[in-house]
Amino acid sequence: MQEVNFNAKDLVDKEENSVENVSPKIPKQSKFKNWYNNLSSNQKVVFFAVLMLGIAFTLGIITFVWILIRTNFIKTHNTITTTKVSTPISPKKTTKKPVQEYQDPLDGVYVTNQSILQKPPLAVMIENYYPDARPQMGLDEADLVYENQVEGGITRFMAVFLANSPTMVGPIRSAREYYISWALGIGAIYTHWGGNIYALQELQNTSIPSIDGIDFGAPDCATSGYTFCRSSQRLAPHNAYGNTASIWSYAKSQGLYSASDAQLASNVTPYNFANTPKQSLLGANGSSINITFSADPDYNVQWIYDQSNNDYIRYNGGTLQYDASNNQEVVAKNVVVMDVSGSESSYPGDGTTEPYSLIWILNTTGSGKATIFNNGQEIQGTWTKSSDTTRMTFTDSNGNPVTFQRGTIWFEILQPQTGSFTYTQATTSTSK
Repeated sequence: MQEVNFNAKDLVDKEENSVENVSPKIPKQSKFKNWYNNLSSNQKVVFFAVLMLGIAFTLGIITFVWILIRTNFIKTHNTITTTKVSTPISPKKTTKKPVQEYQDPLDGVYVTNQSILQKPPLAVMIENYYPDARPQMGLDEADLVYENQVEGGITRFMAVFLANSPTMVGPIRSAREYYISWALGIGAIYTHWGGNIYALQELQNTSIPSIDGIDFGAPDCATSGYTFCRSSQRLAPHNAYGNTASIWSYAKSQGLYSASDAQLASNVTPYNFANTPKQSLLGANGSSINITFSADPDYNVQWIYDQSNNDYIRYNGGTLQYDASNNQEVVAKNVVVMDVSGSESSYPGDGTTEPYSLIWILNTTGSGKATIFNNGQEIQGTWTKSSDTTRMTFTDSNGNPVTFQRGTIWFEILQPQTGSFTYTQATTSTSK
């Protein structure tokens, strides 16, 4: 058997060699560094490009998520805020300057131009002779209208203007004494075309300002700038007309009134007027007032109550009355039927434009029975006029002042010897 020599040094050397042959553990960083170092130049370029793209993509994702979270936060915050302030806020109050209004003391209608009230009323005599004088012009614009029988059973109007100023009014006819008294009571300028002898003497003896159209000649109404004119469309004497604005201007130029004495509101006491809606809840549609002035049916008058407009529509001689200037129905807000005592009288001489030898003499002062119609209802009362220069007043059966509706007041003045009236209201009929 072969002898083996064992040397401890050899054992040690083998163990050392064995240790040397085992691969050492390399750190990750060294591995990446070795890997990167082994890359070619092109591979390194590709590596960096991919790395940058990855970083950019990651940053994009992070940014998107951040924006989404922030948007939701703001939306939620705004919703909460809106809920907190959602209580309605009252708009700012704006103070609108009120329009100043001035009451017409004649008919109670309000106007916004005070200057049109700063002059005296204009009382114009308008004839009603059938058929030559019909239809008239200007009646639908009057504040007040007085209707009374003159001679021969014929009626005549005195239309009073203040707020309105029609360019043509007429036909204008002659003066009568009792109309002068009514005009004096409201401080009016009395406008006429001639007159009977008693009326002309009365105009000379009283202080009432008056204008006679005869003094202006007879220019054709087709011309411009006239104060009084005659229309070629009608036969004389039923064709005389006047321009109210020009008449007022002439009156002022002649000193018949001035700005200082034209404050009508301080000179004439207004009636009591009611603020009622356009449509009345009173009365009955079709209720009527039927007036007889004389035996001539051409001068009978009927007023039909129109509930929808709360006014009365006028019929004369059985025919609807309308204004020739605008084809509008003649209506009134108030109809006053008055009893005035009087008598017929003859007069001497021919100092008149009228052919009749008999005239009416009326007692225009004092008091008498009156029936006032408005709102489709009647008020039994009394008229009173203490003197020629005072305005007529009206009281009810209890002695209280009558309340009128704002709008035209039409006075129907009857002589008991020849005049009468009946009225039908709702389902009852009452006669005078």
